[in-house]
This record gives sequence, C-alpha cells and structure tokens, in this order.
Amino acid sequence: MDFFHRLLEKWDLGIAGLLGALVATRWHKDDLLDRKAWFLFLLTGMACAHYLTGMVSAYFGIVEPRSVAGVGFLLGTFGGSLIAAVTRAIKAADLWSVIRSKFGGPSQ
Repeated sequence: MDFFHRLLEKWDLGIAGLLGALVATRWHKDDLLDRKAWFLFLLTGMACAHYLTGMVSAYFGIVEPRSVAGVGFLLGTFGGSLIAAVTRAIKAADLWSVIRSKFGGPSQ
C-alpha cells in the first residue's frame, strides 16, 4: 500500500492533468477519431501538467497545494488542446514546399 501512496504522490499533477485532458476531450471529438488519437491527447495532457505545473506555479507565485493541483488540471486541459492544434496545423500546412523554398529547391 505504501508503494501506491508514493506513486500517487509522485504523479499527482499528472493525474490532475489527465482529468483535465479528459474534460477537454468533449470539445475535440472531431479530432479524436481513433483510440491512438485519444491516448495521445490524454498522454500529452498528462505530460504538460506533470512537467510544466512547477514552472507555471513558480512564475505566478502559487504555493497552496490545492491551487497547484488546479494549475495542473488547467495545464492538462490546455496541453492536450495545444498539441491537437499543433497537429492540425502541421497536417494542414504544406511543409515540404516551405522546406524546398527555403533551401532553393525546385518549386512545383
């Protein structure tokens, strides 16, 4: 039981981010077409919350544990949304023509 308690303490912000990403999936149903997309969305929400909550909380001077968990929840919500938006922009852009134009390749 102690193992689960230590694991929960270590991943508490990731869990808050996971819950935030779960809430955000309601507004991204058209982007999340298969299980892989859902998993990636939830994983990026967790990762953003786990790794960025400390920096964001320190920047804004948030020290109360409940408020820090709220920041993790919001970062999970917006982190999943941000990655979905970046993926959508990459799919919509014609990156190959941009790369060719920058390096002087033939344009079509």
